[in-house]
Amino acid sequence: MIFMVAWFAFLITACGGGVQADVFPEEVTTPTPTPEPTPTPEPEPPSPPPGYAISRLTGLYIREEAAERRPFAVVVNNETRAMPQAGLMQGDIFYEVLAEGAITRVIAIFQDFDAEMIGPVRSTRHYFAYFAQDHGAVMVHHGGSPAGYTNIRNLGIPNVDGMRYDGTVFWRYTERRYRGSEHTSFTSTERLMDIAEQLNLDMTAPEDLGFFEFYEEPTAPQPENVAHIVNIPFTGANVSVFEYNPEDNLYYKYIFGGPQMDYNTGEQFAVANVIVQITNISHIPGDAEGRRNVQIVGSGRGYLVTGGTYSEISWERDSAATPTRWYDAEGNPLTVNRGRTWISVINNQPVFEGPDDGEYEE
Repeated sequence: MIFMVAWFAFLITACGGGVQADVFPEEVTTPTPTPEPTPTPEPEPPSPPPGYAISRLTGLYIREEAAERRPFAVVVNNETRAMPQAGLMQGDIFYEVLAEGAITRVIAIFQDFDAEMIGPVRSTRHYFAYFAQDHGAVMVHHGGSPAGYTNIRNLGIPNVDGMRYDGTVFWRYTERRYRGSEHTSFTSTERLMDIAEQLNLDMTAPEDLGFFEFYEEPTAPQPENVAHIVNIPFTGANVSVFEYNPEDNLYYKYIFGGPQMDYNTGEQFAVANVIVQITNISHIPGDAEGRRNVQIVGSGRGYLVTGGTYSEISWERDSAATPTRWYDAEGNPLTVNRGRTWISVINNQPVFEGPDDGEYEE
């Protein structure tokens, strides 16, 4: 069965029924109380091995020192000339969202990582900062729109900008120079750690780092809702596809008609959970570059795709300074499977854009 995330109206059926009245008999016999069974205690989750802790981003074991470290939010190019991207396999949470035209960018959240190359790194937009703010992350980007810089300042987000650190924290990968200079900016774990130390950044992980609960065992929350192939249409010309592999309970990502690969490892990118966040996306009036507004503060609906199934969820964000909260259909904090999570932010109505390779050196 193919589950197509698209723009359509849901038919909500209200089930009515009569009111059942209590009937009081003339003679009431008091029943013998049945003793309540003793509840079986929930099994305690296994303790991490020595030197390890449970990641609040993925629910997996990571190095103890990394678990208490502030993450980085890296803006990664996500169009044809950027492929294959480097280092994404070491990320924890990923946000994919439209920039200009039919192009999306990925904001990748890294905590426990050791990548020799990460990129290509691209410029930020004002709504990207909210994704970094969700995890108290250091923003890593190469340039940005005027509103992008303003929002970083307003939210007080520490950032590492390639426009300032080109040639030191960032280098140009010359083997890709024929694709255009905007597709050649790369960094690494070592360089990001070094600049954080030089800038004396507070690299202590915030208490409100993660926002998911995790199942103890691989779980299909709603097995009746089968989701083995998921198509997520950002525009008419740009569709991300995830294909479920029941052998490892992972969704493998495809883009531009082929697998999305990691340059460092040669492996196809895969995640345990796919979240579709539905919101309002519109063009900024009078913006000559075609930039967009994306509503991140507020509330809306979405889907969780995990374990070969899908279920309806919702999201809320009270203000720019507070993190997004995710809930299941019953209003409980959202529980997901352990592993990486990909969050696709899409519009609540169709966006029809033709192929657009236009990029802006911001």
